[in-house]
Amino acid sequence: MVSLALRDVATVPPAAEDAAGGPVPAEVDEAGGGPSTVLVVDGDPSTASEVARALELEGFATDVVHEGGQVLARLDERAPALVLLAASLPDQSGMAVFRAIAATSPVPVIVMVPPDDELDAVLALEAGAADLVTVPVRQRELTARVRAALRRQAATATLTPGTATSVHLDVASHEVTVEGRPVDLSRKEFDLLALLLERPGHVVTRTTCMDRLWPSCSHSDSRTLDTHVKRLRRKLEPDPAHPRYLLTVRGVGYRFRP
Repeated sequence: MVSLALRDVATVPPAAEDAAGGPVPAEVDEAGGGPSTVLVVDGDPSTASEVARALELEGFATDVVHEGGQVLARLDERAPALVLLAASLPDQSGMAVFRAIAATSPVPVIVMVPPDDELDAVLALEAGAADLVTVPVRQRELTARVRAALRRQAATATLTPGTATSVHLDVASHEVTVEGRPVDLSRKEFDLLALLLERPGHVVTRTTCMDRLWPSCSHSDSRTLDTHVKRLRRKLEPDPAHPRYLLTVRGVGYRFRP
């Protein structure tokens, strides 16, 4: 049984500013140690830019795509903490994209709807959307709904596939156990394991690992990543030379096998 308990999302008050007058990151991704990334999906570049800017002012990182056909690939590449999805897109309906996301990823989705679009609002909620927000967006309401959705996701993100072994990671207490045995990890080892456990069974690319855990390092110098994977294997694997959990996908990255 592999379980991931994510209970707390660290926040900084949204009005906080640094000494230079700029915004202080308000939302921290516990797994990666950096700001939580929100994927904004909207066919209107001006609306997408407005939404992204509103989130960035509150300390989030953002990624933007304009077509529904780009969403699943971007989820695999970037593993965002949340998706903001327009109800209408140029290449397909927002609900079709929502269903595709729900079939492949547990990431929470907030659907953006016009204020008079009751049908899409009802369909989105019935399909399991984390929340709704009307456009044009209001910055404080938008970020409040995003934070609330992330807190709800963090409180319920527990995965328990059936297998005879058990790895449990608890972000709130910063504890890891393997078959009930406590394992002492460094902060970066813990963060790397949490990143891999966000989507067990899915490949996390080397680029994503470096961007999330060592953003100031060059991607060409990723020996630090390899070193941390080796250390994790020594602490988690029954036989580190023949990994059971932390698998290498040659030329791409790593995945955690439940």
